[in-house]
Amino acid sequence: MKKDNLCITGLSGRLGSIIHKALKDEYEITALNRRVLPDVRTIRADITNYDSIQPALQGQDVILHLAAYPFADDNWAEILPVNVVGTYNVLEAAKQAGVRRFVFASSLSVLGGHMKSFREWCEKGAFRTGEAKVDFFNTQEIPRPDSLYGASKVFGESLCRLCVDSHSMSCVCLRLAEVRPDDRPLPDNPFGYAIMCRHRDFIEGVRRAIELTRRASIYEVVTLISDDFQEPG
Repeated sequence: MKKDNLCITGLSGRLGSIIHKALKDEYEITALNRRVLPDVRTIRADITNYDSIQPALQGQDVILHLAAYPFADDNWAEILPVNVVGTYNVLEAAKQAGVRRFVFASSLSVLGGHMKSFREWCEKGAFRTGEAKVDFFNTQEIPRPDSLYGASKVFGESLCRLCVDSHSMSCVCLRLAEVRPDDRPLPDNPFGYAIMCRHRDFIEGVRRAIELTRRASIYEVVTLISDDFQEPG
């Protein structure tokens, strides 16, 4: 069976390195990246420059958009060109290239304003499973970002919605809990275990999102968060 052509932005980043190792044998992967990566077809481009990325998406079946300025530090000078303009550029280039399948790495920061209630419930032991956590966040229908970073992800989700409605694309937005490089919570954050997305859940969520985009004109927002983190032993 012919493998799908999968273009991944930000493949050299934290999320990209995890997903590349997992999916490299399942898809024909092209990296849209600012620097050349070993062992993967790389098109050097900057998502803040539309003219540089538009040719890169020709012939792709699906796009996984991971590239972002990832810090909730309200650094608008970085957030605006990368998370706002860059996301617009990738979606516009996809549309012009005839790519109709798109997976967007959003963040739980779009609901960060609800974290106080979530923390209180966690402290009471209300959330023992990832499913229970997802149910909580799914009831928070109105975005409540906790930062300019979170607001930029709200913009990305809304732009995906517009592309589905106006251009018959299929978009899945993955609201990611914290994906740590070492797959462990921060040692100095007692709340860290509750807001993790383990590597295995992140990878499986991306797989399912890619497959979901095979359905015509679909728009889905999916929360990816894991069961309470437990030390192996």
